Amino acid sequence: MRLAYWMYEGTAHHGVGRIANSMRNVHAVFHAPQGDDYVNAIFAMLERSPNFPAMTTSVVSGTDLARGTIRLPDTLKQVEERVHPDLIIVVASCSTILLQENLEIAAQHAGLQCEVMVYDANPYRMQEIVAAESLFTDLVKRFAKPQSRTERPTVNILGPASLGFHARHDLISLRRMLKTLGVEINVVAPWGATIADLRRLPAAWLTIAPYRELGLRAATYLEEQFGVPALLDTPIGVQPTLRWIERLRELLAQAGADIPMPPLTAFSLDGLSAPSAVPWLARTADMDSFSGKPAFVFGDATHVVGVTRFLHDELGMPIAGAGTYVKHQADWVREQLAGYVDQVLVTDEFQTVAARIAELRPELVCGTQMERHTSRRYDLNCMVISPPTHIENHLLAYRPFLGFDGADVIADEVYTTCTLGMEKHLIDLFGDAGLELPEKAKHGAARAVEPAPAAITVESPKPEQEPAVATVAVSSLTPAVATPPAPAAPVDPVWAADAEAMLKKVPFFVRGRVRGNVEKYARQHGHAVITAQVLLAAKEELGA
Repeated sequence: MRLAYWMYEGTAHHGVGRIANSMRNVHAVFHAPQGDDYVNAIFAMLERSPNFPAMTTSVVSGTDLARGTIRLPDTLKQVEERVHPDLIIVVASCSTILLQENLEIAAQHAGLQCEVMVYDANPYRMQEIVAAESLFTDLVKRFAKPQSRTERPTVNILGPASLGFHARHDLISLRRMLKTLGVEINVVAPWGATIADLRRLPAAWLTIAPYRELGLRAATYLEEQFGVPALLDTPIGVQPTLRWIERLRELLAQAGADIPMPPLTAFSLDGLSAPSAVPWLARTADMDSFSGKPAFVFGDATHVVGVTRFLHDELGMPIAGAGTYVKHQADWVREQLAGYVDQVLVTDEFQTVAARIAELRPELVCGTQMERHTSRRYDLNCMVISPPTHIENHLLAYRPFLGFDGADVIADEVYTTCTLGMEKHLIDLFGDAGLELPEKAKHGAARAVEPAPAAITVESPKPEQEPAVATVAVSSLTPAVATPPAPAAPVDPVWAADAEAMLKKVPFFVRGRVRGNVEKYARQHGHAVITAQVLLAAKEELGA
């Protein structure tokens, strides 16, 4: 049944594809039936890159199964001849893993010159995040070699990867801050790394791993095995970024490097201003109007914790609720958000999150593309702060979430998301100031002379009976209140045009809550159609 749902994470072999597509001279080969090659299309559509995805599908057809044929060795030879990789990662998809084939033997029969790694990404035990993190950790364990430290202080950056949320922009932000501090970069991985780069990881003085979902385990391994200290904090927000810089300087000092702190203006884009305008913006009258307006935050562990703290600590917004779909990071999220929320919602079912949003009706929703759809349904303001994403979240322009630059980006997103909602409310109140296009005005005039429908039909199914049909007359001139139907299963009431017009006069930031209260009133009183009279009655009784 879960396959019919929207899911917060991709499949295990999608996670493998993220790692292979991030690295140079590394290629993934999926042993999969026809149709399981959809991951190539996902990467080609979202990555915004001129390079073709570093993935090939070795298709298993019904004829192959009937004849006992395995095409994997031939596919591996073709990939080696075509792209000349240093490493090929072989993985079975969720369908072919049921065949219990020995892919190690099949890969050996190919007789390749390059190295081959058969990775067990069992889709019934793991999904995208665990598959990607486990594979990257295995690659680090396999190729990292003991060696001397670099002569000058250098750091590794682990975590930025293909299809990561604003990962390319975050990497630019981290590079800018490190350059300002005079700290060089040893290796960035998996993004842009080669197998040779993985071998050089232990030469760094420090490893930076800002994401809980990818790079954490590899950074911990480098610290335990090679003594390379790990900085696991995430610099989301102005104050967390300042603490992150101090912690970085402290760890490098413990390793024997004295990193002086430059003036804060050196971190700004123009070299003259404060590194972030958020402290100033938070004191303005514009942002003062947002303080006291509750927000709900949901997504992966890293961004939920960072954004929740940013909204509360730096913008003064109370947190109505927060949660994550990354269940293996739930305890860490609870620990980090103690004092911010009473209870952390941990679920990977978007319907549960949608129900919580409908219950809370917050002024701002920060979530994934799924929460964006839910917010549209309830007419709530929403900004996307976490994967899963859509094409609009893979931007060409510089839009980081990390560092001082990221703090400005998030604050801008909060401001524009809520302000554009206010614009919508003002247009609803005062009209469009005559800015209607002629075609739209013409269409509206034509629509005005159309006769009103004589009736609205609402079906109310009863157990073990033919569905009952309640018919309610609705006049455009004198709306009538629907007659309560006979006892039956509750139905969702429909809104008449006059009630919708009246609802639009309600301020946008409470409109969703009013809609919900009126619908609840209508169900309780048996109204199948919500007219203006029903809305006014609900207002009198509930103060809706």
